[in-house]
Amino acid sequence: MVLDKNDYQSDAIVNLYRAAFYLARGSEVAGWQFFRKAKEKLGRALDISPQKLKSHQEVRFWAEKILDQYLKFKHLH
Repeated sequence: MVLDKNDYQSDAIVNLYRAAFYLARGSEVAGWQFFRKAKEKLGRALDISPQKLKSHQEVRFWAEKILDQYLKFKHLH
């Protein structure tokens, strides 16, 4: 499986990875921006929709869920 940098869907898939990375590192603003960009392109194909988070532990949980979605799309693409 190869992600193509000029492919619209590949860009969205990579944005999921970026979202998980930034959320895990503690940069919530950047992480949610990348997630929003991915969601705009992938739409209903995403199986997750995070709610407002109250703790750093919840953010890490969603980072893992987003990473799972990245791996799912990467292998399907």
